[in-house]
Amino acid sequence: MAEIPNFEHNGITLETNRPPAPMGPLGPNVVGLVVTAPDRDPSVPLNVPFRIANMTQAQLLDTTGDEGGTGWHAVSEILKKASVPVYVVVVEEGELPEATTGNVVGGVDPASGQPLGIAALAGCAEVPTIIGAPGYSDEKAVSDALATLARRIYCRFVIDGPDVQISEAVEFSETLGGEGTGYRRCYVAYQMCEVYSRAAQGNVFVAPSVHAIGALAAVQPWESPGNQGVLIQGVSRHVDYNILDKTTDGDLLNRYGISYYARTSMGGFSLIGNRTVTGEFVSHVGLEDAIGRKIVGASQKAMAQNLTKSFMEQEVRKVDAFIQDQVAAEIIPGGRVYLHPDLNTVERYKNGSWYIVIEYGRYSPNEHMIFHINAVDSIVEEFLEEVL
Repeated sequence: MAEIPNFEHNGITLETNRPPAPMGPLGPNVVGLVVTAPDRDPSVPLNVPFRIANMTQAQLLDTTGDEGGTGWHAVSEILKKASVPVYVVVVEEGELPEATTGNVVGGVDPASGQPLGIAALAGCAEVPTIIGAPGYSDEKAVSDALATLARRIYCRFVIDGPDVQISEAVEFSETLGGEGTGYRRCYVAYQMCEVYSRAAQGNVFVAPSVHAIGALAAVQPWESPGNQGVLIQGVSRHVDYNILDKTTDGDLLNRYGISYYARTSMGGFSLIGNRTVTGEFVSHVGLEDAIGRKIVGASQKAMAQNLTKSFMEQEVRKVDAFIQDQVAAEIIPGGRVYLHPDLNTVERYKNGSWYIVIEYGRYSPNEHMIFHINAVDSIVEEFLEEVL
């Protein structure tokens, strides 16, 4: 007889379905820098991210021991403070400072299409959470390029405040920012820092952003780097700090979103400042970016799937489980995830769009403690009642 067209199989078939993999914890810090290193090892390429995780690898930026360029001091000082991978994009030093700044800003090679300078940091194997260009980022063109990349890859960036009088540093701060420019992710560090140099057999100054990047990298993305000790010998300009005084120059700098280094009662120098140049807590911005990076990374596998009821519910549960895990770890005080009740319309669904709402709370850093010290007669009265 003819083949039975509706016959499938005389036996059993096993079909298994698995829930989506857990999203896992928020990721650790990864630093990305654009530097110069004229005495680098040939294994370190130009305009290509190169991963450094220890001092041995950092030495590849300075094969002569002359400590030329910005790379050696930046990477070695950061690694002294934080155990994090540091990706460096090395650019050539130009004959004039303007040429070097142009190489740091970078862009795209018109012939090959290769990203250059700051743009090349987007090609790191691990997405940077903190980026900078120590020694060059007090230039507006450089800070603008960092802001653009930071907005694109969801990370914070640290720039050098210029080595000028405090009043001029405040004026510099006022040139930064603007809605939608990316400067809400910008942490400004003031004062050149003294560190020991083997080549100079004495102290030399390094850019302010170096130790601020190290302090940021040493804490979790949702924590403030403020009040951390830094391994420096001195600073180029004294800033008055007093934990009780609201009129100090240090308080003025913080009011304009500039962090600085000062001696405190803990001994040595500490980084003072919790906010970005736009006034937001840098820890709040770091938390938002960390959540954003995790959502982006976890969503790729789900793309192009049919928007069935079970699929949509599964994705909401997956993200909500991730948020509740952050609550349990005391990264956030609370959160919830749900489908948007108004934006999920028929027309948007037909176009392949749907909206998931992620609401979460944030812990704020301890920036201002207010103690009420009250002398009251009632306590004296109680004392006298016991005595008499």
